Amino acid sequence: MARYELKKGKGKTWYIESPVNIGVFEGEKGIILIDSGNDKEAGREIRKVLDRKGWALSLIINTHSNGDHIGGNAYFNHITGCSVAVPCLEAEYTKKPILEPAFLWGGYPFKKIRNKFLMAKASEVDFIIENTGPIMDTPLEAFPLPGHFMNMIGIRTPDDVVFLADTLFGEDILSKYRMVFLYDIEGYLRTLDMLSGLEADLYVPSHASPREDIQTLIEANRRNTLDVAETIIRESREPVDTEELLKNVCDRFGIQLDYNQYVLLMSTLKSYLTYLNDRGNMVPEIRENRLLWQAAE
Repeated sequence: MARYELKKGKGKTWYIESPVNIGVFEGEKGIILIDSGNDKEAGREIRKVLDRKGWALSLIINTHSNGDHIGGNAYFNHITGCSVAVPCLEAEYTKKPILEPAFLWGGYPFKKIRNKFLMAKASEVDFIIENTGPIMDTPLEAFPLPGHFMNMIGIRTPDDVVFLADTLFGEDILSKYRMVFLYDIEGYLRTLDMLSGLEADLYVPSHASPREDIQTLIEANRRNTLDVAETIIRESREPVDTEELLKNVCDRFGIQLDYNQYVLLMSTLKSYLTYLNDRGNMVPEIRENRLLWQAAE
């Protein structure tokens, strides 16, 4: 079992160290969680943390709808009656989690990818929120973080702590996995540019240790993203379809795919191909009923 340890951020802002860092804010009407973990077991561990402080949960705000961020929603809603607020587009995936593996697979998902990692338990959504500006009647503010998923948001608390969702991955994760899931490569690179100028007293990424300065982490994620793009180009000197290209890129990085990683990285590869095609670096061609890609000369 992963450790679920409450850490002080600043003022009324806290976070719980876990596989996904969970935000905790002491609101006037009760505790506000920023994301809820990956399943009911994570929810139980988070609830123990809240109970030890005598805190009552009033609201969950999800930064986006990936299973490891919304998986505890249903548990908390059933146990505490708390409300759930989710950005537009992400709300549909939260209410109907089968949309995520269906999106990744490009059709009705086969059994091996209908699992809690890719398909959290369905959650009611009480409030659909904008991706920028004040969040309902709370003192929290949202700001857009395009790139990782459909309509992901970051959240700033009045203590000048910002929760960055899945924008920045720790150096250990980048070293181990190399190719992390991204939906929109150009949008992601713009987000990294934005984060370079984002001022806060504390930054809390979901998958990296909180810190007061994120510049080094931003550059590590930027370098990794551009290196993946360059590797895709190098592996496409001759026409290649996506299956072979994914294999070649994974072999190059020493990645061993399972079913979840296959659909995640195939989707990511296609997003890179779109980005590179838009920049004029890759050219598609239909040949003998196959879609082939080749690096531009």
